[in-house]
Amino acid sequence: MVSFEDFIGFLRSTYDTPFAYLTITFAFAILVAIVLPIPIEVALVFPILQQRWDYLAAVTAAMAIGKTVGAWLIFYLGLRVEGNIRHWSERYTIARRVVNWCERFVRKTNYYGLYILLSIPLMSDTIPLYLYSLFNEEGKTLNRRAFLISNFLAAWTRAGFLVFIYLAFDMFLFR
Repeated sequence: MVSFEDFIGFLRSTYDTPFAYLTITFAFAILVAIVLPIPIEVALVFPILQQRWDYLAAVTAAMAIGKTVGAWLIFYLGLRVEGNIRHWSERYTIARRVVNWCERFVRKTNYYGLYILLSIPLMSDTIPLYLYSLFNEEGKTLNRRAFLISNFLAAWTRAGFLVFIYLAFDMFLFR
């Protein structure tokens, strides 16, 4: 099994080869969206620390596109599985209540809630993406295009927050 330190070392070794680093960032972003409960920010750390803003823009684009591809896959999974979840939950009162609460939450918070949750630095993308896709009331509450756009824009917002935090700490703590 690969440790987190091994993965960081691998990322660091590919950092100076943009094609490799961007490809790994893209694939990693897809995996983070679908299954990995690891924040995607690890891919942004090196360009931010070195203040390579043009490279950071390319890495953020690869991350945003990868997260969007992963969100697209989860969205379709949600459309396929949601009926089964609803059918299963009708057997058990507590499950029905949880499903109803999740559907109300998704309906009430809509794209704004998804965007805000996915914009939070160090937040796992996996849980909000599954929540908003599995409890989407047969694809009627959130349409696919807006779901994907919210995800794409949240990736850019998250990167912007990290740059802001880095610059704020650099200016106030290290000068």
